[in-house]
Amino acid sequence: MDTWILSALPEAPARVLDAGCGDGELAGALIAHGHDVTAIDLDPSAALAAGVPAKRADLTRYEDDPFDVIVLSLSLHHMHPLEAALDRAAALLRPDGLLVVDEFAWDWADEAAATWFYDAGTLLGRFDRPEPDPMIRWREAHVDHSPARDMLEAIAARFEIRRTRRVPYLFRYLGGEHAARLKEIEEVRHAPTGFRLTAVTRVTGGADGT
Repeated sequence: MDTWILSALPEAPARVLDAGCGDGELAGALIAHGHDVTAIDLDPSAALAAGVPAKRADLTRYEDDPFDVIVLSLSLHHMHPLEAALDRAAALLRPDGLLVVDEFAWDWADEAAATWFYDAGTLLGRFDRPEPDPMIRWREAHVDHSPARDMLEAIAARFEIRRTRRVPYLFRYLGGEHAARLKEIEEVRHAPTGFRLTAVTRVTGGADGT
């Protein structure tokens, strides 16, 4: 697991909501580091199978006591409505709470990046055949994913962003034993298609800043 999220969190024990916990790897690591973690997902079966006590829940309607930290790791782009998810995140954080976001920016990929992604994926056996029109397939594959532009605007409307950094992402999807080399190639050849940010709740608590 990438250690960036661990480094972004306050010292343990912090009360953390892992929203969209997926396979539970991140939640398990945070628990192992002493944090009090609540993990939720629309389908928590993979996390539960891994021994993580995850709950079936939708962030847009989730109710709980205030959290010190909310982590959205490669999950926000799947959440709809986007604004409702971030409204709930703002409501669930304590006044000085921290939002940690590690996200996929599919709309930042150009044709060269999409071509490399599908060609590398074909070579590694992730895809069955070379893609004749990579950009069309790329757009079709992500039509239901929120673009980075919308995510960043919605976060900025509800939180005070402290730091944003663009990072490579495609190698994480291709993954496997070649991940480190793929990351090196991606960093040299292509613009980043991911971002990481930390933000805090606004003192006034209003989504419109009033």
